[in-house]
Amino acid sequence: MFYKFRCTKCGQDFEVDLSIKEYDKEKNNQKCPFCFEKAERVIEWTGIATGSGEGWAGRSSGNVI
Repeated sequence: MFYKFRCTKCGQDFEVDLSIKEYDKEKNNQKCPFCFEKAERVIEWTGIATGSGEGWAGRSSGNVI
């Protein structure tokens, strides 16, 4: 699968092809291909679910089940 990463120094975005099997081991070892500094995963959501406010289902001032 392709995962999006962003360099913590220069801000460049890039994709890395990692298998699901190697993802947990390699996700924190990614380096920017432009300046070779540490990169962090960029979480992208392409599903239909959305949320806003507090909690998973919107605003709540108490416990929600």
